[in-house]
This record gives sequence, structure tokens and C-alpha cells, in this order.
Amino acid sequence: MFGNAEVEMMDDTVLVERFKVHGDKRAFEAILSKYENQVYRFGYRMCGHPQDAEDIVQDTFESAYRYLKDFRGEASLLSWLLKIASSACIKKRRLRKDQPKNLLSYEALQEVGGAEVELATPQAETPADQIVASEMKKKLEELLHTIPEHYRIVLVLRDIEGVSSREAAEALDISETAAKVRLHRARAMLFKKFEEVYHGQVQERRATSL
Repeated sequence: MFGNAEVEMMDDTVLVERFKVHGDKRAFEAILSKYENQVYRFGYRMCGHPQDAEDIVQDTFESAYRYLKDFRGEASLLSWLLKIASSACIKKRRLRKDQPKNLLSYEALQEVGGAEVELATPQAETPADQIVASEMKKKLEELLHTIPEHYRIVLVLRDIEGVSSREAAEALDISETAAKVRLHRARAMLFKKFEEVYHGQVQERRATSL
């Protein structure tokens, strides 16, 4: 017999096999423990509400418990879970009339594009710069929800959750090429909007300083 700690250290293939063959609930609990935070973050970033994110977690793992016996391992377990979460999130968002204004945090967006974001973000070295940075943060969060959902979801999967292009494609039932194209367009749309706002505020600051 394996102890709980030993079960939690098993890799996904072994956990899935133990659940499918032996009905080992500890194996499923280990999967839940391993991935529930990532599914929650994904749900929150796409739906924008903590309660919705909790619902996404519940719906995802209830479906996973029911259908894990059919999981063939053609995709990674994470991409399979995110595929379920994506479907649940899209369904929930379509049912909502009040769309969230903030879909991603500014801190999370800083992970997108790495150095590109740092170059585009004003350096808060003086009180005036800090005010501008705060205003830019608010504006950036407003811009995020203007990206169409089918582009935004790829950006969240790839640049925020860190899954591969292949896994993102599998999660969304699209080709890897399509996933890469959507990601490129999502980044381009976001940075174009951000750049327009940033340069506009820089010019305004210069004009008021004359």
C-alpha cells in the first residue's frame, strides 16, 4: 500500500492509471491538489469573478472525475483539464449579461512578452511618474477585455498559464498553427492598444510641462 505522500508524488500517468484501474480516490485527490490552483487562476482570468472561478474549478473536476476513465493520454493531463475548464468558462460567460471589466491583473500581464512589457511600461521613479504608472495600470486593465475572447483565451493559456502551443491547441480543439496565429494577433492587439495609450500620455505630459 502507498501512503498519501507517496501517491501525491506520483506522475500524472501513474495517477490516472491508478484511478482508472483501481478506482483509487487518493489518486484523483492528488490530481486535484496538483492542478486546482492552476484551473482556478485560469477561470478567474477568463471570467473575472472569484465565484465564477470557483465554479469553473468545481465543474472542471466534477467532469474530470466522471470522464477520466476515457482519458487516453493523447494530450497532457493539464491540457485536458484546461480544455474542460475552457468549455465551462465559455459557457458561463455566454450566460452572463454583465461582462467583467478586468480580466487579467497588471502583474499577470507583465509575464506576457517579458522584456517587451518592461520597455512599454513607464518607470515610476518620481511622484509624477508613479501617478502616470498607476493611471497606465488602470488603462491597461481596461484594454484587456477589448480583445476578442477567442484571442484572449489563447493568450491566457500560453502567456499566463504557460502551456505549450500544442497543449493550447488541444485544449481549444484547433490546430497548433491556428493557436500560434491567434496568440500573435492577441499580443499585437494588446501591445498596439497599450502603446497608443502610453504615447498619448507621454505627449500630454510633455505638453503640460512646457
